[in-house]
Amino acid sequence: MKSILITLLSLFLLCKMSTAQVVPAYGYRVTFKDKNGTLSFADSLQYLSQKALQRRAFQGIALDSTDLPVVQAYIDTVVQTANALRLHTVSKWFNQVVVITSDSMKKIALEALPMVANVKLVARYGNGVFKPAPGGSKFPEVEPGNPLNKTTGNSAYYGLSYQQVDLIEADCLHDLGFRGEGMDIAVFDENFRYTNTCIAFDSLRQQQRIKDTFNFCRNIPWVFNPGIPSSHGMNVLGCMAANWPGTYVGTAPSANFFLYITEDNLVEQPIEEDNWLAAAERSDSAGVYIINSSLGYNQFNAVLSSNNYTYADMNGQVSLIARAANRAVSKGIFVVNAQGNEGFSAWHYMLTPADADSVYSVGMVDGSGIWGGSGYGPSSDGQIKPDGMALGKWAGLIGDNCQVGFANGSSFATPIMSGAIACLWQAVPTLPVWKLRNIIRMSSDRYNNVNNTHGYGIPNFCTAYGIATGTSDVLSIDHRYAIFPNPSTSSFTIKAYDGADPIFAVRMYDAMGRLVFSDASQSSRLRTISNLEQLTPGTYTVILSTATRQFSTRWMKSN
Repeated sequence: MKSILITLLSLFLLCKMSTAQVVPAYGYRVTFKDKNGTLSFADSLQYLSQKALQRRAFQGIALDSTDLPVVQAYIDTVVQTANALRLHTVSKWFNQVVVITSDSMKKIALEALPMVANVKLVARYGNGVFKPAPGGSKFPEVEPGNPLNKTTGNSAYYGLSYQQVDLIEADCLHDLGFRGEGMDIAVFDENFRYTNTCIAFDSLRQQQRIKDTFNFCRNIPWVFNPGIPSSHGMNVLGCMAANWPGTYVGTAPSANFFLYITEDNLVEQPIEEDNWLAAAERSDSAGVYIINSSLGYNQFNAVLSSNNYTYADMNGQVSLIARAANRAVSKGIFVVNAQGNEGFSAWHYMLTPADADSVYSVGMVDGSGIWGGSGYGPSSDGQIKPDGMALGKWAGLIGDNCQVGFANGSSFATPIMSGAIACLWQAVPTLPVWKLRNIIRMSSDRYNNVNNTHGYGIPNFCTAYGIATGTSDVLSIDHRYAIFPNPSTSSFTIKAYDGADPIFAVRMYDAMGRLVFSDASQSSRLRTISNLEQLTPGTYTVILSTATRQFSTRWMKSN
């Protein structure tokens, strides 16, 4: 991570702890066995806002045990047993806490507690909790761009953001009057310095559309720290929220924003996944509809390198952060995450949580739609990744000098996409999150010809609006089902997102209209069709039958 110098005085103000005596500190994730003694669903307003309950009700999502709080007596016992310096995070979704202690031997005592299922070391601060650790930048994609290389279209209104807005036709939604009004977007990132002063965010501040801020690394509400040499969070935010007509306008210039720091600029450790989870739960409780996360993980500092992830782990089920992202989507939140920028490196895959199957992951292209070096898909379990692409090569953003600058990275393609998604959802608020995601995929330029670098390709939000409102000529495609991997060699899986209308029969036809596969069995929401090695490579029509209708799509068999 980026090394920084912090005076004793500023350290005291930010961390509210003395540095007179520097001792090693350890972060332990403690998972409990049960929630015996917690609140009931009748007490839901004590842990979920009315807005959160309305979002779930709107999408037909019922409360379950993961919504119930962690037993307070369990938390108190762990804090006391660990002689904790602080209680760092509490997760009701996974029934666990993270505590920081200066005594590594407390792990044994914690494991012995009768209510504890397991204890895992997720952070070690050898020089004290808030001391810098050596390491490279978490965001190598933030490189100075050259605006002379852009082929920006002329627009008196959008200024230097026109190309990235126009590439995905987000300006079409703006022209229709959808600019993100009333939509709540949470931004998970590193630092939002100068957001509270730059002219590009004037309307955001004056209209009080920054609804909440919190630094989950330091447990303080302040997120505009000028002393940390990174403005990555502000750069990302500007791609959506900036409203500087004639100079730079983001993709959701009228939305509400929740600014959360989950990335620690000092170290790279698994505890940052816990920070992300804590921010997701706070977003859920507040009623947020969209999470924008320009973060990703696969390797940690040397002291915790045993927690590093392999490609086999990129299946949406291994990392805590991927499971947290999937859980957020199950609560009705649209999670948009950067694919990562490792396409030209030895590790050329996506980073987690972009591997999560419910996450809409975003890669980067240049202004001509050419792949810009973002991580490859698919996920190790065969999910098509990335889900979509946006401008990330020479993307325009609000820089440290409060002027428009240019940089490379899926970190910036992601908020460009998130803002457009917010405007689309504003236009069709009755859509549940899974339908919205599939409509955006359907509008993309590679929907019928996916690959490992572009996924479904660049969305056209004008087309997506037409599909969502029933005014498009794309009428023969249904957005309630997904087939993956596609293409593949010998098998594929069909997932039905509508539990009320599961699949009970599957038929496949070749290009000559000949039936090559037929299977009718018990209704299910997840069906795997296998043993297709004998089929000739090419495109096949797949007919899915349910109790009420038929759905036609295509599957491509590769060599």
